[in-house]
Amino acid sequence: MHLPDGREVVLGWGEVGREEDSALSPREREGLARCRTDKRRQEFVAGRLAAHRALTLLEPGLRAEVTAREDGPDSGRPCFTPERGLALSISHCEGLAVAGVARGRALGVDLEQRVEASGAFLEEAFAPGEWEGYLAVREGRMDPATAAWAMKEAVLKVWGVGLRAPLQKVAVRPVLLHADEGRVSLRLTLETEGLPPGLGEPPSTLTALLMAWPAGRVLAIAG
Repeated sequence: MHLPDGREVVLGWGEVGREEDSALSPREREGLARCRTDKRRQEFVAGRLAAHRALTLLEPGLRAEVTAREDGPDSGRPCFTPERGLALSISHCEGLAVAGVARGRALGVDLEQRVEASGAFLEEAFAPGEWEGYLAVREGRMDPATAAWAMKEAVLKVWGVGLRAPLQKVAVRPVLLHADEGRVSLRLTLETEGLPPGLGEPPSTLTALLMAWPAGRVLAIAG
């Protein structure tokens, strides 16, 4: 698939709890050994295998290990070693793992189950007026709050900070480019204020896709 700016993104999938870890490299198995719970171990294996499958689809015959950055403002971001000019993002949701791979700059992928959009959640997760900007995604058969949350998570992955960012001080503002059944194309801008030190420079503008996924899920891709 392609982002609105024409950038190709390839997805790979894994089933949490149903994948064998024998295909992991020795270095990846070292990372697996550091996982403290069965759930985290199962997600780790499924996510790594999803990343390998996406890499094979993008560049058949290319091999790389999936590791994580160990320092800097984007510490913890999954990456390929050697990187080979490729960006990687991984998400897990209700028994599924998805990995997105693309050439070039950073990428963010997030798969979310429909959220319970209580007032407390909306106030905690979003800046004022942020999630309401996604009301137009109803044209793509998606719940606006779930779409807003998935996209925010994807953008924070592009940035490399994840949930270390103060959610109420980061607003992801969408402009609708195109919508059809189950798929919405967006241009995004980020508004931030009062950020703590050490998060690095946030991306200013991005292009993105939102897609309705089975069982009420929403898939967000930003880059």
